[in-house]
Order: sequence, then C-alpha cells, then structure tokens
Amino acid sequence: MAAHSFVADAMSKVPKEITHLIRIGGTIPVYRLNELSILSRLLTENRGHATQKEIDDFLSAGYDESHVLDIIAAIGVKTMSNYSNHLTHPEVDPAFEGRRWSK
Repeated sequence: MAAHSFVADAMSKVPKEITHLIRIGGTIPVYRLNELSILSRLLTENRGHATQKEIDDFLSAGYDESHVLDIIAAIGVKTMSNYSNHLTHPEVDPAFEGRRWSK
C-alpha cells in the first residue's frame, strides 16, 4: 500500500485552497505539490502516457521513480472506487459534505 500512503500523506495536510486549485487545474504555489498535480493529471488524462520530459520535470521536484508508480497505483484505486460508487451511489459522510465534488 505504498501508493496509498504516499498520496494520502501528501494530500492529508493540504489546505482547502490547494485542493481547490487542483480541482480547477490552477497553478499550485508549492512547487512539489504543483509537480505532483501536473503529473497526476497528465497520467489520468493521457491514460498512463507521459513524455520523458514530463517525467523528468516531476523527478526534478525531488521525487523518484517509485513515486511515479505510486501515482499510477493511486489512479487505479481511485478509478475502481469511482466505478463502484457509480453503481452503488453511497452517501457522502457528513465530515466530507463540505468538500463534495460536483462538476
């Protein structure tokens, strides 16, 4: 579960202002988080494809190759969760109601 740990640890202390920027595709003022967001979005939108330059940009922020695999694993887990939620329509926990996602 290294992927869950890496992503959860990275996001657990992120202020709402930062997660809002992630949601709208804005530039995050924290360099490492911005690079994490960029690569995560690229891999999601491009179905796992990224150029070597995009990977190198991520690595230059102080990450290593294992973090790329962590992102891929987190995308996979989130995809399975989304598919399951589309079928089961779970209620949002009251603690997270203020962060409910809508398009």
